[in-house]
Amino acid sequence: MTTSQWPGAGRPVPLADQASPEFYRELVNTGETRLVHMTMAPGAADAPHRHPEEIVYFLSAGRLRIALESGDVVERDVEAGDVMHNEAWAHQVTNVGGTSVEAIIFERLDRDDLA
Repeated sequence: MTTSQWPGAGRPVPLADQASPEFYRELVNTGETRLVHMTMAPGAADAPHRHPEEIVYFLSAGRLRIALESGDVVERDVEAGDVMHNEAWAHQVTNVGGTSVEAIIFERLDRDDLA
C-alpha cells in the first residue's frame, strides 16, 4: 500500500497516534499488528490520520462525524460493544455527541507501516 496523502496537504498522512497523541495511545505493537486505545471527549476533533486495515471495538456510546479523504462526511452513532471493520483509510474524526467515546483499535500493519 502506498502511504495515503490528505488532499491539498502535500505530505503523507500519519497514523492516528502520530497525528493526535492526545486521543490515541499505542498499547502494544508486535511489528505486524498493534492495539491502539482511543478516547475522545465531546466536541474534540483529531487531526487527519490514517489506519491500515483495522477492527474497532467501541467501549462507550456516542456520535462521531467522520470526514473522509474523498471529501465526504458521515455521522455515525455508536453503542458500547459495536464493532467496525475498515480496510486501510484516511479520515478525520470529531465527537459531535454529548459523551466521551472510547474504543480499542486493532490494526494489521502493512509493509509501509513496518518501515
